[in-house]
Amino acid sequence: MKNADRRLTVAVARAGFLDSGEPDESLVSPLVSASWQRSQAAGVQPSGGDVGYVGDVDRESRLVQCAMSVFDRLAADMVDVPVSIALTDAKAQVLMRIDGARGIGRLLDRVSLAPGFDYREAEIGTNGVGTVLESGQAVQIDGAEHFHDRFQPFACSGAPIRDPFSGHIAGVVDLSCLSEHSSPLLASVARSAASEIELNLFRDRSARQHALFDAFVRADARGGTALLATGSAMSLANPLAHAILAPEDQRRVGEHVDYMIGHRDRIDEHVELPDGVSVRVRAVRIRAGEDTAGYLIEVSESAAAAAAIPAAVRPTAPPRVPSHGAGLAAAGTGKLRAGGSPLWTRTCNEIEDAVRTGERVLVTGEPGTGKASLASEIFHSVVPGGRSILVDGSTDLSGLTDDSPTPTLYVLRNIRSMPEPVVATLAAALAKPCPEHVFVVATMQDSDEPAPEFLAPLLDALERTVHVPALRHRTDDIPGVVAQVLRTITGSSSRELTPDAMRLLVRYPWPRNIHELEDALRSAVALRPAGRITREDLPEWCHHGPGRKLSAVEAVERDVVAKALRDAGGNRAETARALGISRSSLYRKLAKFGLADAAEPSG
Repeated sequence: MKNADRRLTVAVARAGFLDSGEPDESLVSPLVSASWQRSQAAGVQPSGGDVGYVGDVDRESRLVQCAMSVFDRLAADMVDVPVSIALTDAKAQVLMRIDGARGIGRLLDRVSLAPGFDYREAEIGTNGVGTVLESGQAVQIDGAEHFHDRFQPFACSGAPIRDPFSGHIAGVVDLSCLSEHSSPLLASVARSAASEIELNLFRDRSARQHALFDAFVRADARGGTALLATGSAMSLANPLAHAILAPEDQRRVGEHVDYMIGHRDRIDEHVELPDGVSVRVRAVRIRAGEDTAGYLIEVSESAAAAAAIPAAVRPTAPPRVPSHGAGLAAAGTGKLRAGGSPLWTRTCNEIEDAVRTGERVLVTGEPGTGKASLASEIFHSVVPGGRSILVDGSTDLSGLTDDSPTPTLYVLRNIRSMPEPVVATLAAALAKPCPEHVFVVATMQDSDEPAPEFLAPLLDALERTVHVPALRHRTDDIPGVVAQVLRTITGSSSRELTPDAMRLLVRYPWPRNIHELEDALRSAVALRPAGRITREDLPEWCHHGPGRKLSAVEAVERDVVAKALRDAGGNRAETARALGISRSSLYRKLAKFGLADAAEPSG
């Protein structure tokens, strides 16, 4: 398509969007379409108004100093070229601009692309600076792709500058020219300039910062540990640390280490956080020559924090069941226990430990995670020849006190939904010590609401809480779970999925967990009784997850956003306010997490 035809097509698409509020993605790119929607949601008007002035800029900032040599070189290369090059900070405030030709500079002055002015997308709509910051990637915005009328004559190519240590966007390089002078080469120049500035940012770090950063990277490469690194001018945290500690708690841990380490080179202590959670903190001093570069800190949850029932309300523990000796079987290999991620391994090990020690255990988790089945599966792997009894209002509970030779697991399924009289009967039965052959597991679904008061006596009789994680929080386990479920459904170990189909399952958030995965695979097997299952064989709803596999931390963040959206009845503005973020940031997260199709309330 010729440039003139392309610009006309985009102009028609923009006009249609302004009339209907619905972008035609066959005419514009998904990036531009998403930006138009964010701009409209933020209340940006397509015409009129002025570009806001933020204030004076710091020309001595580290970013400006690291960019200066790059801009000087570009200025020398672009003499008399009708292109301007601008630098902004991470908040889209313009820090400096150089002009290849005087004419383009005068035109850009008229749209306030000048130091001190605010080019956030939420303020002026789609542009080569704000849209970079919102999308997190390089962009090229030409003519009518801009949301506001004033920028229609221009083409802008922007590229993010990332801090090489934190990975966060530190600023943007933007090349602007008249639309008729636009060229794909401008995008290449912008990316190249951003890379040079990033290299200068890396070189600008002191020897102490390099030493601390290198220690953090080496430790993080070993995996499986929540890590912090704190120094006088930098702080780092890996995804596991973000999952365990809120930013404020990370700061507290760093301050604690700085205060307690004194003249020592390492410490190993337990730190109690404001919410009462205790964490184990192991820190080592990192040196650069004779100087202290900072501290590398390993954080883990204290064993005491694993129990959800306060010790004050627990009864005296009944006698522990001794080991059953050499006849014990190895851990089970059923479909529910499939998986080797650290989180899942810890969950299974805790349930197995409760069975071996005879502790009465409460297993919590979302609906469909297989809480009762997992506990039963582990019980039968530890106690061969045992039996399981699912307890309801009609169950004979005399076995809880009878001296029967058969090891028996009593499963109290979803106690939150049990009638109060049944709960009272169970609590009374469990108030007495149980024989060694009796094992008790209760399950309870996660809920934002506190447990009903009538459950307190029953909860008092339970000695340990184990949480079963949602399937989306252990995506590394999904291939193994899929293989086990397929083996159960088909009776064959040879059935498998194509790589595309497996990627689809790994990306899907599984709100109903294992039960939903079983439904999907049963449907696929029905469509394709033999051969490899393809993505086309999977149910339609499996195709609407995020565009990529989410990390454990991202999965937790997705849950927070989804809950806020539900609590707000689908209202985006209320959701953004509840989360304390801008609407444009919310739209970006909804798209990232596959939540963009959640319905807005009507009326």
